Amino acid sequence: MDRLYTHVYNSPVGVLYLAVDRRGIVHRVSYSDFRIEEALVFEENKYACGELEYQLDQYFTGQRSTFSLDVNVDGTTFQRAVWSRMRKIGFGQTMTYGVLAQKIGRRDAAQAVGNAVAANPIVIVIPCHRIVTASGDIGHYARRWLPENAGREIKHQLLSLEGAA
Repeated sequence: MDRLYTHVYNSPVGVLYLAVDRRGIVHRVSYSDFRIEEALVFEENKYACGELEYQLDQYFTGQRSTFSLDVNVDGTTFQRAVWSRMRKIGFGQTMTYGVLAQKIGRRDAAQAVGNAVAANPIVIVIPCHRIVTASGDIGHYARRWLPENAGREIKHQLLSLEGAA
């Protein structure tokens, strides 16, 4: 793979680490600095991440309800199916883990869906915050990168921004 261009974006829900390739295809939007974890070549370049940052700005100010960005995600076939289906959940809508499992044809795989949701490498753009528990609780969010309460608060903020909470 060629190098990825990165930028640190200060969003209303905290710092986000962005990465795009030379064509502007999004590879990461993360709450943790993935640049220290992965064996890839990264170069800080705010301008290369400009379209991603612009669309995030629009999202956070209520001017955008869908992202028109190409994404490139590395994962298993199952994970990519989950992430692809999550992108179809509309702004302000939520879906349970079980329903998401049904939508990808794996109705008995809610727990595996939960694991794939948790591994989402492109938060917000691939809206894992729209997945909730069957009981209606908002559930967890970004537990791999954020303390549990902080993740739940951010998820609540994102859902409130979209009018879903």
